[in-house]
Amino acid sequence: MKKKILIIDDDIMTLRMLKKHLENDYEIQLENAGYRFVEHIADYRVDMILLDIEMPVMNGLDVFDVYLKQPHEDIPVIFLSGVSNPQIVREAMEKGAAGYLLKTAPKGELIAKLKQIYYDYAGSHEKPHILILGNDVTLVRITKLDLEEGGYRPSCVFSIAETLDILKQETVDALLILEPILNVSEQEIYETLCKKLGVRAFPAIYGHESYTKELLLDKVGKAVGR
Repeated sequence: MKKKILIIDDDIMTLRMLKKHLENDYEIQLENAGYRFVEHIADYRVDMILLDIEMPVMNGLDVFDVYLKQPHEDIPVIFLSGVSNPQIVREAMEKGAAGYLLKTAPKGELIAKLKQIYYDYAGSHEKPHILILGNDVTLVRITKLDLEEGGYRPSCVFSIAETLDILKQETVDALLILEPILNVSEQEIYETLCKKLGVRAFPAIYGHESYTKELLLDKVGKAVGR
């Protein structure tokens, strides 16, 4: 079965060109306004989104911001642009985009890069997502490397507020609280997050600098059912 791609671009000729390039490999849906996509986010059932950067009313980055705040499937969103702009690329990737493509790229290059981005994204998202919360930047980075080597997909936060935002917006398999934050104990942090999220419990591990790598991976594995 073909993967479904939604292409969002205000330029009709670009939509037609991309559809022609990709329709042999994918099932294509088209939308020529970012704000219309935002109005009907829940109606789309696709495997990937190609999102133009420069659009009237709402540009691609604004559309992506709204999309991230809505309940949605964990699918790759790839930004499209007619020109290469490192600043926009960096901003898009920091927001969580799966990739960035030039829509002026030759057909063969476009298809090859699209497939590579999709499979890289799908592969990384099959790994359990572990959110690491800590004060000590060095400890957080070492823990992140340990989890990556253990086959997990870790991401890092350094405040309770940032942790809460991530837990509300993304699928997290377990939270690893490395140490107290602003003199708030790990248990108090956990209880605060549960209250703010409106849940009785969720998978969490209290980590400490004294843990060996093996012990840490064992605790995380038990939390996510490995």
